[in-house]
Amino acid sequence: MIKKHVITSVLCAVITLATAGAISAQTTTVKLATVAPEGSPWTNELAKIKKKIDSESGGQIKIKVYPGGQMGGENEILQQVIRGKLQGAGLTAGALANTIKELNVLEIPYLFNSYSQADCVLDDHLQEDFRKLFESKGLIFVTWAENGYRSIGTKSKLVKTPDDLKGVKIRIQESPVHIAYWKALGVSGIPIAIPEVLPSLQTGVVEGFDNTPLFTLAAEWQTAIKFFSLTRHIYQPAAIVYSKKFWDTLNDDQRKILMGEGNGLAPSARVAVRAIEKNMIATLKKADVQVYEPSSSELASFKATANTVANQIVGKIGGQSKQIYDKIQKAKAACGN
Repeated sequence: MIKKHVITSVLCAVITLATAGAISAQTTTVKLATVAPEGSPWTNELAKIKKKIDSESGGQIKIKVYPGGQMGGENEILQQVIRGKLQGAGLTAGALANTIKELNVLEIPYLFNSYSQADCVLDDHLQEDFRKLFESKGLIFVTWAENGYRSIGTKSKLVKTPDDLKGVKIRIQESPVHIAYWKALGVSGIPIAIPEVLPSLQTGVVEGFDNTPLFTLAAEWQTAIKFFSLTRHIYQPAAIVYSKKFWDTLNDDQRKILMGEGNGLAPSARVAVRAIEKNMIATLKKADVQVYEPSSSELASFKATANTVANQIVGKIGGQSKQIYDKIQKAKAACGN
């Protein structure tokens, strides 16, 4: 009886070890989606993350990147991540703000005076606040990224002041701050998902858009416009996130590998985007797009409208938006210009 008991125990131990080995050998697939086009700095950054994770996990975690809106527009991607159908994504703050309302504050036009000020505020003063807010909405914050400063591209009319936008149909991002700002400027704003913007420009559904020079070229929107005005009215951060539903299924080792350097990735990602801005503007010019740099007085009218929108919308966003906005103002003073 003793021998039989011992044999049974040994067999159970062997089966348990074999099962554990099989489980640990299973490959975890992480699907990451973005609307950023293939070959852009954003997808290049995701490619670096993929390579690092594939290597550090010994092939046990496989990253599959879906660029260029293959999984839909940003709002569609976001909902898939929250539901756990996608394991992660790289998304602009404007899109994430549809779920994390406090992010709308970061989209307020002319909120930051410079890149360095924005970096300081986001990294040193707001990171933990937003980490908690992301998690409360089913998202795990990994790192800030950025789209950059948004400006205005148009088909038939050069924009120097807000008056030049009257009656022009502009594609706008699906965000309450964006919608409020364009409305205050007297613009016919039409929210359209990223994958549909180019055909909408080509067919005349819209006559212009706002985005960065880099994204404009990456998405080939420059092929449908003649003018690009460097209003730089919105600094738009972005973020890389994981699905909390997916995250909760992982062990500590897997989480450590997937988190990697966390927000330590932000500086190199920002440098990659910013380093080519001048080249992108030059490329727009080579593509026969007239690039216009508004004067200080011309920008003043854009900024005046932005101040009106900030005062109107901060109290309406809800959640912790007022606290976040006040914290940004204090942080800006500490960070300098």
